[in-house]
Amino acid sequence: MEQSTSTAATESPAFLRAITQLAQQRPVVTSRAIYNHNGIKLLEGGVQVDAGLYDRLLSHRLATPLDESVDSDPSVTGAVLREAAEDAMLRWPFFALMGPAGRVRSMLLQSIEAIPLPRPVALHLTLARETRPALFEHSVLMALLCAHLVREGGAPIHDMTVAASAGLLHDLGMLHIATELLDASNRLNGDARRPLYAHPLTGSMLIARFHEYPSTVARAVLEHHERLDGSGYPRGLAGDTISPLGRLLSLCEVVTAMFDGEREHPELRVSLLLRIGARRFDPALVPSIHRLLRTLPPPADGVDATVAESVERLGALAALLNRWHEVAQAAAPTLAPAGRAVLKSMAEQAAALQRMLFEAGITPEQLDFIGASSEPDAPLRTEMWALTGELRWNLRASANQLRRRWRAATSGQPFPAPIAAWLDAIDALDTPG
Repeated sequence: MEQSTSTAATESPAFLRAITQLAQQRPVVTSRAIYNHNGIKLLEGGVQVDAGLYDRLLSHRLATPLDESVDSDPSVTGAVLREAAEDAMLRWPFFALMGPAGRVRSMLLQSIEAIPLPRPVALHLTLARETRPALFEHSVLMALLCAHLVREGGAPIHDMTVAASAGLLHDLGMLHIATELLDASNRLNGDARRPLYAHPLTGSMLIARFHEYPSTVARAVLEHHERLDGSGYPRGLAGDTISPLGRLLSLCEVVTAMFDGEREHPELRVSLLLRIGARRFDPALVPSIHRLLRTLPPPADGVDATVAESVERLGALAALLNRWHEVAQAAAPTLAPAGRAVLKSMAEQAAALQRMLFEAGITPEQLDFIGASSEPDAPLRTEMWALTGELRWNLRASANQLRRRWRAATSGQPFPAPIAAWLDAIDALDTPG
């Protein structure tokens, strides 16, 4: 059963298209003959892949996963990963702090260079580097941060390499998602988001085939979007049901995501994320992130929004969060027990987010006080702008979680009108910077 599942995963249209795209940039050769599950030969071994591969293989279930049947040299190696990690530390001061010159830096880079790379895994990483460079850089940052946090905990180099492996490979499943679904300008809802929620499972199945990695790595990849408070996916795990390595990946995922693309003030975003979402992440790991942040200089002001504008937006977002309770109360009498259970779970999540905001100082009184300040300083303007983006993100994440749980509990029944209207209001929020 495992073999057939992983085979199906490597035949995804997105993965086939990525292989074809790579073949247009550099030689990709079949390392063995490719057969379908009925034993019919589709391609000879030693054949250079061309643009027709997609059409020839799309309708077939293969006898062997495609990533075990094609090669592209030169592929990603340990030396390539080490160089990419060094480049990342040069680009990002936050990551440079993890590897100061000397023994610590040597250990960090050694743990990344030592990551096992079976040919199919190297192929996935090569695809990422050549066709989705942002995904490749994100994976390298993950490897760096995972290895750093494990080293800070006193683990030996072997454990650093295991953690770095999990970090590097956590998003392999993203290569099996169509690129149009990953476009940040697309606001996806409902069924359109299902492939995104499935990518941890896809990645875990891909990695579980290889004995070079402990079973803890495949499990952690499956759990890298889970949260301690149960608000994550794909299984909504909470607390100790998430493995230690899974909790490490969960924290590192959200931290490194702040450095994706050209986001402004990533370090400030990380700080706010950990303040607002503290209960979602392993409290034994978070202090290490704060120690790194404290050694960085304060962010320079480069924000267009005034404090008054951010205060107004924060107030509107907080009101939208608070409105959930009256929306749920209005809808509950019309629902079956399964639907009411979903609303109760979401009410708990909303209350937790409200507590987080209170602990971060986001109260109506505090907003009024800040808004009345005549000459706010630049750091305050930057922080208020970042808080607005973080609360907006949390509201969208809550809306997506509601959709997932509702679909699972009610077999996709339509939302009651009050809830549908609340979700529409979330969807209408402007995109943060």
